[in-house]
Amino acid sequence: MIDRGALFEQIGYEPHQCQRLYHAAEQRFRVACCGRRFGKSTMAARDREPMLFQPSTRGWIVGPTYDLGEKEFRVMWDDLIIGQRLGRDKRVKKAYNRRTGEMFIEMPWQSRVEVRSAQHPEHLVGEALDWAIMSEAAKQDAETWERFIRPSLSDRRGPCDFPTTPEGNNWLYDLWMLSLRTELTDQYAAWNFPSWMNDIIYPGGREDPEILLIEQTTSPEWFAQEIAADFTSFVGRIYSEFNPTTHVKAHTYNPAWPNYIAFDFGFVSELAAIEFQIDPWDRVYVWREHYKSYWTLEQHVAYLKQRPNPEGWRIDLAFGDAADPAAIMYLCEHFTQTIGMPEAKENWREGVDLVKTFLRTRDTGREVDEFGTPADAVPWLTVDPACPFTISEFNSYRAPEEVKATTRESSQAKAINPKQKDHAMDALRYGLVHCFLLGCRQHLADAQVPSSNAAAASSSFTSGGFEGHFTSDGGTMFTEGMQL
Repeated sequence: MIDRGALFEQIGYEPHQCQRLYHAAEQRFRVACCGRRFGKSTMAARDREPMLFQPSTRGWIVGPTYDLGEKEFRVMWDDLIIGQRLGRDKRVKKAYNRRTGEMFIEMPWQSRVEVRSAQHPEHLVGEALDWAIMSEAAKQDAETWERFIRPSLSDRRGPCDFPTTPEGNNWLYDLWMLSLRTELTDQYAAWNFPSWMNDIIYPGGREDPEILLIEQTTSPEWFAQEIAADFTSFVGRIYSEFNPTTHVKAHTYNPAWPNYIAFDFGFVSELAAIEFQIDPWDRVYVWREHYKSYWTLEQHVAYLKQRPNPEGWRIDLAFGDAADPAAIMYLCEHFTQTIGMPEAKENWREGVDLVKTFLRTRDTGREVDEFGTPADAVPWLTVDPACPFTISEFNSYRAPEEVKATTRESSQAKAINPKQKDHAMDALRYGLVHCFLLGCRQHLADAQVPSSNAAAASSSFTSGGFEGHFTSDGGTMFTEGMQL
């Protein structure tokens, strides 16, 4: 492998600060979500140029179309064929035809780069690759990557780059999220590079006059996606405060903190069981999820009982949708004490506003040095990377144009897109409303009055439209009467 820095100097390339960060990364798969004019095509192409000087290597630039794949190829062509005058060497084979899609450079030592189009999948089969660039990856289909390009990189353990402007919460976002999983950080790297981080074009950064002018004359959603490189910006997004770089954090189960599970029941649609802890400062840590359709409640409970748990694990309380008291009773009898109060879902907006308060960042009051520099503000709710469904729903949960605070959840839910996935959001909302608005934070076994006859001791209650009592001998809730 030739010296990359020496090649950059030879071709006159001086990367700006964020481009240098990208070039220094050694992960095999790198997702660069960039704003317009950041320099992503230049960055990705020049990062792979040294491979052309390594004998017998093959690389593809795969674009949604030949025209889009041509952007990185043009950088290599200008640098090597024109700038270094390799076009004069008859041993260097080359072609540059945008109309036919024939674009390649082949060195005398049998190293080759060529452009391929995802519009012609028949041309994406059958060759082992040393490297690849998925140009404007967000505009491509997951199938192009998973079915064609990824297997071609396996033989030689080839790397791949994904320079792109975001296109919402699609498959590339899921790939981007892999970089947050602790066990994959040595294989995946990902960045959000807004346009203004190119300090060559925008020397004023975020306050550059050109950036401010674009912001003033375009829609907020377009600006957030195309300039700020925000994956998840779209009209009607409910939890706009949620940002993966801030809210997705690994969490280690702490047996000293209470642990809860919140359920949203379903069969054809998924049942969601969201497990979260609350620390002494009332910060919420979503650390595990169960998300499955077409299982009976008995199957869900059997799975939840047998899955491996961290040392010291316990469930302090569970919460569920009060609209299904039979499911709540089954969980009480066969899994753990579960509460489903109608008040937890009467006002949809109140629950959403509560979740939003936890998503906002707050000062911790801590100082990071002897000079009194305050620590960074932190959110009061984080989600472990091992909860992809919860993260995805936070990013995609969409509201109707208008939701009236006085309407009940049943009518509001119908106004929300019925096809969207919202089971994790519903479950988490039930859990937080029970804990923080209704005060359900303690197991009835801990709240009951001690009795000299422990076997007979019990605590009566009314919850979720039915009456019952909790006995100290087994933690079982028995239905005595139902008021529907």
